[in-house]
Amino acid sequence: MRFGRRLQAVLLAIGATGLALLPLGCSTLNPALRYEEAGRQLRFSLDRVEPKLELAFPMEQSRLRLRLDVGVENPTDQRLRTRKVSGDLRLKVRDEEHALGTVSFPEGADIAPKGRSTLRVEVLFSQRDLQAAWSPLSRAVLRHDPATWTITGEARFELLGIEFGVPFRARRESGE
Repeated sequence: MRFGRRLQAVLLAIGATGLALLPLGCSTLNPALRYEEAGRQLRFSLDRVEPKLELAFPMEQSRLRLRLDVGVENPTDQRLRTRKVSGDLRLKVRDEEHALGTVSFPEGADIAPKGRSTLRVEVLFSQRDLQAAWSPLSRAVLRHDPATWTITGEARFELLGIEFGVPFRARRESGE
């Protein structure tokens, strides 16, 4: 009998504790949820696309150097730190879209709360890469035809051993 009353008292205490924590919400019990929600609120923009064609002889040594700045606006109170940011770079010229390759940004980018941060990367295209995408690149870079640069990817975060990803898409118009 006595064992039954103790068990009842323990179960009652556990139930009361659960009810007391209920109004606090899941984010209080699991802070990673708060960071995941903050990550989903990030807004990405392709702020700068700066191509520089480096012609060389023999032509096999020619390269295209492309500097990309991706802006990240964080409207939340949470400071976030990326683990990895990468995406596929595409170029659209005259209703033709071309895949240019995958871009990876430096790991460990700090994203300030209630602010704006910039992720920078420089991509180097070899002569072989240039040959594959020469038509759209030459129109966008040399002739300054209207073009749309797009990067579609994912920002990876880790908090308290829990890793999560936030998909993003950013674009920039260029040309006349």
